[in-house]
Order: sequence, then C-alpha cells, then structure tokens
Amino acid sequence: MNLIKIKLPIAILLLLLFTNISNAQQPGNAKPAGPADGHISGKVVDAANNEPVAFATVALIKKTDSQIAKAIQTDINGGFKLDNIAYGRYLLRITFIGYATIIKDSLSVNANHKLLNFATLKMHAGKSALLSEVSVRAQKSSIQLGIDRKVFSVDQSLVSEGGSATDLLANVPSVQVDVDGNINLRGSSNVRILVDGKPSLLAGGSVTDILQSIPASAIETIEVITNPSSKYDPEGQSGIINIVLKKNKSLGFTGTASVSVGTLDAFNSNVSLAYQHKKINIYGNFSHRQSNRSANGYSYRSRDSVITDPAKPVQYNQNSLNTGGNNGNQIKAGIDYNLTDKTTVSFSSNINIRNNDRIQNSTTNGINNNGLLVEQDLINNNTDEKGNNHDFNFDFSQKFRKPKEELTANISLAKGSENDLSNLNTGEYTFYPANGFLDDKQLNTNIGNTRNWNLQTDYTDPIGKDGKLEVGYRTTMNRSDNDYAANLYDFTTNEFIYDPAISTRFIYDEKIHAVYGNYQQQFGKFGIQGGARFEKTIINTDLVNFDISHVQNYFRIYPSLYLTEKLSEDQTLQLSYSRRINRPRDRQIIPFLDTSDPLNYRIGNPDLKPEDVHSFELSYAKYWKSTTLTSSVYYRRTNDIIQFVRSAYDTTGITITRFANFSYGTTAGFEFIARTDITPKWNITSNLNLYQNTLKGNSALGVSDNSGFAWNANLTSNLQLPYSLSLQVRGDYQAPQAIAQGKSKANSGMDAALRYDFYKHKASLSVNGRDLFNTRKFGYTTDDGTYHNNVDRRFQSRMFLMTLSYRFGSGGDKGKDKKDKQQDNNNQPDEGGMGPG
Repeated sequence: MNLIKIKLPIAILLLLLFTNISNAQQPGNAKPAGPADGHISGKVVDAANNEPVAFATVALIKKTDSQIAKAIQTDINGGFKLDNIAYGRYLLRITFIGYATIIKDSLSVNANHKLLNFATLKMHAGKSALLSEVSVRAQKSSIQLGIDRKVFSVDQSLVSEGGSATDLLANVPSVQVDVDGNINLRGSSNVRILVDGKPSLLAGGSVTDILQSIPASAIETIEVITNPSSKYDPEGQSGIINIVLKKNKSLGFTGTASVSVGTLDAFNSNVSLAYQHKKINIYGNFSHRQSNRSANGYSYRSRDSVITDPAKPVQYNQNSLNTGGNNGNQIKAGIDYNLTDKTTVSFSSNINIRNNDRIQNSTTNGINNNGLLVEQDLINNNTDEKGNNHDFNFDFSQKFRKPKEELTANISLAKGSENDLSNLNTGEYTFYPANGFLDDKQLNTNIGNTRNWNLQTDYTDPIGKDGKLEVGYRTTMNRSDNDYAANLYDFTTNEFIYDPAISTRFIYDEKIHAVYGNYQQQFGKFGIQGGARFEKTIINTDLVNFDISHVQNYFRIYPSLYLTEKLSEDQTLQLSYSRRINRPRDRQIIPFLDTSDPLNYRIGNPDLKPEDVHSFELSYAKYWKSTTLTSSVYYRRTNDIIQFVRSAYDTTGITITRFANFSYGTTAGFEFIARTDITPKWNITSNLNLYQNTLKGNSALGVSDNSGFAWNANLTSNLQLPYSLSLQVRGDYQAPQAIAQGKSKANSGMDAALRYDFYKHKASLSVNGRDLFNTRKFGYTTDDGTYHNNVDRRFQSRMFLMTLSYRFGSGGDKGKDKKDKQQDNNNQPDEGGMGPG
C-alpha cells in the first residue's frame, strides 16, 4: 500500500508532463506546405436570445482523413476566425455544453473561394438535431475552459454516476473535498456554493449534508469562477462554485430515468420529465439517494512537557470507526410561460429532504511515562439527523427592441429546518493506582430553523457596438434560530437532567443591501470591464439563554477590474482584481460546546470578524488543434483570516478547538488546466495547482508565523472503446500544506468507470469504483504548545456502483417555427464575400 501512495503522485506528474510534451510536438496552427491562405470566420449565438456563445469549440476537420486541421474557441462576443487554411474540403464542427452540435459539411477552400464567412450561427439548447444532413456522433466536451470560469459537464463524469453532488465536485478541476466533505477551491475551504445562481437551497442546514443528499444525476453543469466580477455576490474567499440543476431545454416531451445499486447498501434513483410547447415549458425532477457510510480514524497525542506522575498519561492513542446511513430526496419542479415573445415569467421550487444516522465507536488508551496503560475511554455515540429545505422562486424576464437589452427580476423564499438527536455514551476505566470506572451519558438535541429572502433585479443595456452596461440591486434577509439542549444523565434518579451551563440557543440575523454597476467595452483586441458593488451589512447575533448580543454594522465597497488582450485568434491574456468577503457561519460562530470527541472538544466564536479578501489573477489561454490550455498566476491576501486554534481544555488531557481571527494570510500560486485530444477517441484533462501559503501568527493565542509550499493535481482520462464502450480513469493528489500550528498530510486516490451505450444510445449501463486502492485518507500534525497531535481520518471507504440509465421522449425540432428553420437552412457561408480578415 505504501508503494501505491508513492507511485500515484509520480504517475500523475508523468501524465501531466506527457500532456505538455505531446502538445508541444503538435504543429498547432503552423502553415502547412503548399497553398494555405484560406480563411473561415463567423459568430456563434444562442438561438433563443441571440446572446453570444463564448468559448464554444470550433473544429475544422479534413474530409480526406477525418483529422482535425485547426481548432479554436469563440471569443467573448461569440466570434471566431480560422486563418492559414490549406486548400481542400472540410467539415466545420461547433460544440458547447448544453447545446446541439452544429455541423457544416462539404466546405471547399480553393483559389476561387479563399474566404468563407458565416454571418451568424445559431446554437439550439438541448436538441440532438444537426443543422445539415450529416450523421456525426462526437463525444461532448467534458469541460469548457474560459478566462474567468470553467464549466464542467456532469454527463461526462462516469466516475460520479450514482453518486452525490459532493462526489461530482471532487472530480472538477481546481476543486478538492476534505475529510468532512467540505469543499475546497484552490486549497481554500472558504468558497461560496450556489445552486442555480442562488444560495437559497442551502439555507437551513449544513452545506456539507445538503450536497451529500443531492444526487449527481440531478445536476446539469458545475461552474467554477475564481475571480468573480462585481455583479456577483462577493461572499467566499476563493471564489464561487455554481451548481446548475437540470431544467428542460427541448421541445416536446422528454424524460430520463436511472437507477444505481452498489456496495455499502447504496441505492439511488432519478426521474426527470419535461414538456415544452409554444409558450409553456414544464419540467420536474425527482431523485432519491441512500447509502451507508464507513469511515475510520487514528489519533496519536503526546505531551510536549515532561510528566513524572505515573498516574498521568503522557500520550493518548485513539482508534475510531464511524458508520451510518445517508438518505436523501431531491425534488425540483418549475414552469416557464412566455407572455409575449419578449416577456417570460417563471415559477420553480426545490425541495430537499434528508435523514442521516451516524454511529461513532472509539477506543482511547492513555499511556504513562513508563509505557503502561493507566486509562481507557470507550465511546459509543449515536446521532440521528433529520432536515429539510424548501425554496420557492419567481423570475421575470423582459427583453426590449434593442438587441441584448434585458431586465430580469427574482423573488425567492427559502425555509429550512434541522432536528438532530445525539446520544453520547462514555465509559472511562482507570488502572492506576487502582482500578476504577466512570460512566457518562449525555443526550443532546438541536432544533434549527432558517428563513432566507432574496429580492433582486438586474438590467443590461448594450452601448454602441462593443459596449455594455450592467446595473442591479439585491437584498438578502437571512435568519437562523438554533436551539441546542444538553441533558446529562443522573445515575441517582436514572433520568436525563437539562444542563443550562452547556446548552445554548443562538439566533443569527443577517440583512445585506447591495447595488452594483459594471461597464464593459471592447477596443479592437483590447477589452476592459470595471465595476463596483456597494453593500450595507447588518448582523445581529443573540445568545438567548445567556442574554449576550452582538451587532456588526458595516458598509463596504467591492470593486472589480478586468483587462483582456486578445494576442491572436488563439491566445488571450487577462489581468483581473476583485475584493471579496468571507463571513463566518455555522459551527465557526455558534458557542455550543461539542464534547462528542472525548479528546478534543469544539466550540464556536460569535465574536469572529469577517475576512477581507483582495484577489489578483493573471490568466492566459491558448488553443491548439487538439489542446485547450488555461493557466493562471494568482495572489490572494486575506485580512482577519479565520483559523482554528487548539489548546488545553483542562489538566486531564482534553484539548479544545476554537476559531479565531489572525492578522492576515496570503496565498500565491500558479494553476494550469489542459484538455488534450491525444486521438479522436482519447482525451485527457489535467490540472496542476502550485501555491505558497503564509499565515501571520497571533501572539495572544501563542501561535507563531507559519508558511509552506503545497500543490495538488488531478488527471482524468477518457477513452472511447469499440462496441459502444467508454472508459474513464481519474487520479488525484494533494501534497501537505501549512495550517495554523502545523500542517496537513498528503492524500491521494484513484477512480475508474466503464460505460456501455445501447439501444441507439438511448440507454447506458455503467460500473464505477471510487478510491480503488483505499488510499484516500486525510490527516494533519499540529503542536499547540501542550500536545503534539498526529491524526489520520478517512471520509469514506472504497465503493462500487452500477447504474442503468434510459432517455426517452419525443423532444426535438417539432415545435420549431418555420422562420427559425428557414434561417438555419439559409445560414450558409458567403463564399468570397466580405468578412473579417
């Protein structure tokens, strides 16, 4: 097993190197021998709203051998231009996630027809029809890489089929998932998670629990935005991850159904139905997910100081086994109605219902300075967690006579509730100087209720030919009420007695009012976008049973600036800056003493200040015939950075973890993401992130400065095999990195999946395995001045799933009006006509 741990990161690095070498050996867009002065240009837009489709992949394929002659991505305005084309006959293919592939066949480039200009090419969402009579089956790109964001296609993640949103996120470049299921972006856990562009679905419960209850089959795409503009909520230190749930985009009746079974008693199912005709679009999705969880951990703790008393342990060894079950149901339904050709109203609702039970068993041995067992703690904790979330959305869209001018509005209400019951049982045995036994029982309940309102309106106005103004207003009102009740067992009366000293009711009330403005202008190949968001934040926290209140009332401006230079048709450079904020929430601020771990208690800090983040990024994108590469150099300074601090709780060996503000922390790094088509049937997506973390210590807490270099990498290989088989293999590696009082340990893992498509590709059967070698462990070492800690934990053990999926319905071009059809048929290149270049 140790050999596997060593070989996996080396294999990932070798594959990354191979990707670069193979790309460097490609001729790219160099001029071939013979005449090569042809040009093909055009603009790609969304057929529904005429909006540009940026970063669509445009490939020119030779008819003689079906090899790619040239490839490029559309620019921010949807335009593309292919130069230095050799004379011959070609096929033009345009692809983008969520859209039907555009095929233009039998294009001829010769001395009499050197210039082919497609004025406008319309991409239709979610349809399988092609724009010419050509039968072509091509694999949809799994990732679309842009300067400011990456869009990840769920359908292409075979290793996540049958899994949860958490499993899917773990396969997205730049994203990692830690031992507790928390999401990390570029090594930072302070990331904003949105669902359909809103935080509302995540209200009223643990983000981690909700993501684990959302099946991957209910998700269409995932968007990663590392340096968002002022138009977006500035919440989140490292950026935004937007989870886009499935919604009908096809005319007629369509549907999908899938069922998964696997190890750890896993059973998942999903059904999506939709109907769209003329003015109305109705859609619904139901997903069910259940599985058992099996995790384990090891903790070694030793005192830094010398203790001579043989009755006092100087080290603690703890082995734990965590099991339990996850049961979640996700429902989404909605209706879009077109009042006129330019006015649309939409109603939608999401419901998330979950029930998780967890069992924690652990044995802790206390060893004295003579190496003898003097104390042993046996823990048996049972927790039953029930939660539900409901959100209701009303959306309005009004287009105007001027193209691209639009007014949108949203009103949404989200309500959530949590009802948790924890039964904690601890048996403490002592063996020196005499045998003894203490029994401790505790029954904790947590009743939480959350209500979130979102009121928002946005207006977009095109100015001139290449300008755009965006303005908007948003108010969010969030309130959560968590009532923690701790009950200690009285062995005299044989009943649980409420203990007010360690119980708490905590109310969090947050109101944020924001206005923003963004202006974008293109000057030839140079573009600029600048804006600012003005926010007024009022936060009231109330520790009810102790009558302690806190108020935070502040006004901040969050500017953003993007400078973009198109160096050539296949190279783009961008420099960006944004100011962001990370507000403490959940367990970080709730002052409830969590004693479920007998060695380490946890408690929140309601006095935490929000983090103030300044983010700089220089990005470069390059497109070759078969490779798309984006690379970024980034720097992030976080003032008032939030870190956890561990210290001695008492003299018995128990430590306590608290959260505190440190002066500042910085992260400087380099990230690269590449997608390479090695052959028409084999592609590799690779991601490498190198970064340096620096943390300014806090002398009042006894924490000194800390810094360290870290890196992570992942690689996904997709291979199309004969007989309609597809193979996907993925590996990931996270190097150690600096944290307060220590550093985290390295971890790695490998996943694989095989899928068989049949029944005219309407049905598929897949088998996937996650963490094939059972190596994906998480750990850290820390030194708090009293204890040295060495911890290893596993979030989930190896798992295998088999999934059967079926797509049905009559969706397609039935409802497409004659005008659109005629426009598609007439949308042929003007050979020899006027065009760019």
